[in-house]
Amino acid sequence: MVPSLKLVPMPPESPPAIDAGEVAWAAEEVAALLQQVAANSVVGMVLTQTLRELASLRQSAAAGNVIGPFRVKAA
Repeated sequence: MVPSLKLVPMPPESPPAIDAGEVAWAAEEVAALLQQVAANSVVGMVLTQTLRELASLRQSAAAGNVIGPFRVKAA
């Protein structure tokens, strides 16, 4: 006999939130890293794209929008 896995329903949870203060902190840290590498290197390009994504999150946080599965809240 093969044991079966019983699925237990989980209570609904609110979507995780992205804090605007955390986005600002992350942008500062990524900018500091970017200053230490060549901007045209692979790492520099990845960090530049990361800064763009964080800037987009920051704008959405200011507007209080929902981003995908995340709910953005102002700090």
